[in-house]
Amino acid sequence: MSTLSRFFTFFQNVIVGSEEKSDDKDNIQKTLSIIESSNTMESISVVVSEKILDYENNVIQTLNTNQKIEVDCGSYRLNSWHLEERGKKYTWTGKEIPYSGCVQFGCCYDIDQKTEIKLFSNNQISSVQHDELYSNITQKIVSDVEVVVGSEDKALKVLNKAISESKDYSLSVIERTFRNMNEIDTTNDQTVIIKSLRPLRCKNKCHEKPSAGRINQYINLDIAVENIISDITEKISKTFKEMTNISSVSTKTVNIKELYLFSGFTVLIIVTIYIICYVVFHILYIALAKRPPPSEYITHIGATILLIIVYMFLSLIICLIRAGGIFSFKGALCMFKHT
Repeated sequence: MSTLSRFFTFFQNVIVGSEEKSDDKDNIQKTLSIIESSNTMESISVVVSEKILDYENNVIQTLNTNQKIEVDCGSYRLNSWHLEERGKKYTWTGKEIPYSGCVQFGCCYDIDQKTEIKLFSNNQISSVQHDELYSNITQKIVSDVEVVVGSEDKALKVLNKAISESKDYSLSVIERTFRNMNEIDTTNDQTVIIKSLRPLRCKNKCHEKPSAGRINQYINLDIAVENIISDITEKISKTFKEMTNISSVSTKTVNIKELYLFSGFTVLIIVTIYIICYVVFHILYIALAKRPPPSEYITHIGATILLIIVYMFLSLIICLIRAGGIFSFKGALCMFKHT
């Protein structure tokens, strides 16, 4: 698309209000961004934690003050999915600020040993509840994506297929994670070791010390939830990429300089049109009334009315300009389209 064509699209979207429909690739990138976003993972974490705590037959064990807590924050090797940076900042021209982003996975907890820390144990969670948890996770992802791309979009349909394809693996993740959550040796009077199966998500701001957050209770439950969410999210994301032939997530680049330039030209055009309307009304008034307008306000009111009339036909005018004139074939189609 040429610069002039992009400007007319921008101008029409701002003034007339019509939106250019996103293409399939754009919505695919948006879907991937939502799946992997920290906000989505955080909201899913709350839902899953509350759901697990609601299940019956759970036993809460409080660790005594003499026991030291050690957390194995995951020996699993970080891959490219884990190393995607978050929190990147940009200048007013849209240029990325070097080193402004920070790591998304691979952090560990800040443990407050002085607080009462409890362990969550539930050996009675059934396969039906595994399936229920998986449904809660995927429903949240789908609903977030649907809000952005629409219920009939191709990307959403592919996402649903990716979720279906990932189900068996995801259920095995949930089962394995719960088994790990319950297998904690608390008989040792000195040290309690809690193991994470996967790298933990970083929750600090980029200018802060890397941290998976501060834990003061239910530490193994929090780790289990994070493991479930990150593992399932990664699987769905990779399956979605394979189905859409996208090798990596790339945010759609916005040309900030062009955006400012187009905005300036838009304001200039509106002011110019108003001035023309002002002059035209002034001339018409003199031609019809045989004298100048008695008040400046009358001229401004007349110019505003003319501007509104121009606004009503602006979509047709833009269409004719882009088509090359009223006498071209595309120009004739514009006439039919706006009648």
